[in-house]
Amino acid sequence: MNLTIRHFKAFLAIVQTRGFTRAAERVHISQPGLSLMMQDMESQLSCRLFERTTRSVRLTAAGQRLVPVAQQVVDEVEAIAPVLSQLSEKRRRTLRVGVPPIFSATVMPKVYMMLRRTQPTLDLHIHDLPKPEVELRVRSGELDCGLGVFPRRIPEVSRRTLFEFDFIYLESRTAPWRAKTHGKAARQLRWDELPDVPFVEMQPHMELQEQVNKHRAACGVKRSDGIRMNRLESLIGMAAAGVGPTIIPSFVAPVGMEAQISTALLTDPVLSLGFQLIMKRGREQPAVLEAFTQALREVIADHRERIYPYAAQS
Repeated sequence: MNLTIRHFKAFLAIVQTRGFTRAAERVHISQPGLSLMMQDMESQLSCRLFERTTRSVRLTAAGQRLVPVAQQVVDEVEAIAPVLSQLSEKRRRTLRVGVPPIFSATVMPKVYMMLRRTQPTLDLHIHDLPKPEVELRVRSGELDCGLGVFPRRIPEVSRRTLFEFDFIYLESRTAPWRAKTHGKAARQLRWDELPDVPFVEMQPHMELQEQVNKHRAACGVKRSDGIRMNRLESLIGMAAAGVGPTIIPSFVAPVGMEAQISTALLTDPVLSLGFQLIMKRGREQPAVLEAFTQALREVIADHRERIYPYAAQS
């Protein structure tokens, strides 16, 4: 059965006007078109709804039984329509984003405040989560999108690269092994110039660390086993304390720690890293997503030299 609200409205118009001519005018359809619609309705219900003569239109017993049902259907749909419209508009203005904690702490506050000024009706929900949780919630539909480094394909999820970042070397200013950097515009360090000391690193199975290890091996740099951590924030803290140097993506480069740490862009070659936005495939894109990504791009562009002084231009 494929009856629509239009069928019920047309049926009620005939009942209320007691004729097809005026009913057709009320529902803005031709009289032959209205007759065909009623024939289709009767066919789907397997009964006659009207007895028609040249002078009158009368309801059959089945038609009389249908009147209160049709009226209830029309009333309920018309009552819920504005409610659904408001929900739809709210949904269009709401954005739920999953973000790595360190990115949430350094970049998202500026994005949030910019959107409060430029998009005051945007309802932005920032969820600071580990990457696996971001992936899971994007796939389940709990989040509209996620941000982070996703080098591997994720089932049912599309990826869009927003930025390209580099890797940087970070060490304590009081470290006895201080690396010899070079470069006039910015401190630089070649991969083959990395000091032969134990590094503070992520766990070897983690994607970022796999990329670093692969690149070090390609450059012929031997590794010295050091301390293993699970979070980028821990790498920075340990390196700043003098436990050992570390290698991190430039988008997590700390700000305001110049007295404690020294950083340098790793070069020859520069290793770029894609920072991506992920969404569930087939999901309707929230209307405010482009405003959000534009604000994100502006924050990165405006503060790139201060937040990521060694990031590559994307």
